[in-house]
Amino acid sequence: METMGKFDLMELRRDIDGLDDELVKLFERRMSLMKHVADYKLANNIETYDPVREQEVVDKALAVVGEELQEETACFMWTLLALCRDYQRALMDSSGGASQSAKNAAKNAMKNISVINGPNLNLLGEREPNKYGKESLEVLNRRIAIAAERLGLRCDFYQSNVEGELVSAIQEAKNSDGIILNAGAYSHYSIALRDAVAGVKTPTVEVHLSNVAAREEFRHTSVIAPVCQGIVTGFGGDSYIIALNAFL
Repeated sequence: METMGKFDLMELRRDIDGLDDELVKLFERRMSLMKHVADYKLANNIETYDPVREQEVVDKALAVVGEELQEETACFMWTLLALCRDYQRALMDSSGGASQSAKNAAKNAMKNISVINGPNLNLLGEREPNKYGKESLEVLNRRIAIAAERLGLRCDFYQSNVEGELVSAIQEAKNSDGIILNAGAYSHYSIALRDAVAGVKTPTVEVHLSNVAAREEFRHTSVIAPVCQGIVTGFGGDSYIIALNAFL
């Protein structure tokens, strides 16, 4: 049995090695095709970032894997898409003749957005996925960061279940160019968070994953909304992506 176990392991390793070789070839082929896509987009002045298509690609991948691999598959797909986009953008920049000094100036001028999440957002992907989606907070933050980069923005991320810590995070974001705030249940009654937003005077957009207006009556009122520039609600993780556009 011990010999058979070793033999089986070697067979499995050979199979995995073969699959790895196939993955490398497929990746090389995909990146090669990106050159043609980059040439077309550059000639027609088309932006490299297509969030609708990318979400469709990820959703298609998630539909063919089991529940136990949802988060890992999402991480893999978003990482792959980001690599391809970065490669495509680099090709377009080199062909477009943008000077390095201009690129550096644009990078230095990027606005910094603080993304602050409140109670229970650390349970994303586990807590009521029918309302809040299957993405974990880690995967969502990665997607927000990728979208921000495409828009010429930078993001830092913070999450806490403690009201006082969220107040401190808002105060520390006073020098940011903007705040995206999902205060969770605190949105409906935390005067402390409301006063913190009003006090720092940093442009703030309130976001919610679910459509709070279509839920329980106590969720219909936000004490934070009156001191925010706007509110985005009901688009799942895309609520954050939509909010990013408010700071352009």
